[in-house]
Amino acid sequence: MLRSLYLVDQLPPWTPNLTKREVGRPKAFVSDSALAMRLNRQTEQQLVPLTFDGIGGLFEAFIASEILKQQAWSEQDYQVFHFRDRDGAEVDLVIELDDGSVVGIEVKASSSYRGDQFTGLRFLKDKLGDRFLAGIVIGMSGVGYQYADRLYGLPAAALWQWRP
Repeated sequence: MLRSLYLVDQLPPWTPNLTKREVGRPKAFVSDSALAMRLNRQTEQQLVPLTFDGIGGLFEAFIASEILKQQAWSEQDYQVFHFRDRDGAEVDLVIELDDGSVVGIEVKASSSYRGDQFTGLRFLKDKLGDRFLAGIVIGMSGVGYQYADRLYGLPAAALWQWRP
């Protein structure tokens, strides 16, 4: 019922058989960040500074909601999933294009990029080879960063800004 009222979204698991230990459960989240804050009894003042521990889940849900919304008007058809296996490999969002190519997205409530934030993305890159287009850590930094070949850090604003 909550999904039909657009209060909760659900990401299906991406299970391409990269490992024998993939977790096949969907990931649910509250679509409206303000509603999620209220349900968690969080106040606006608790979010300042933005390093507050409770903001990570809110930020991830916000980014996932925005990417799902963009499916409706995107020129490129895509599906959105999440990936996790029992050995600890995890990617918050896996975008699979119609041709089978993949973009992995990690969402981090951090204003800097660190190597450990790219762990799941490196795992996908190694397993998928040429099918892996890019891995992106979306964070709260104001600038972009190239970590390695096909691995990038981008500010959340990149979802709405495009400068070729």
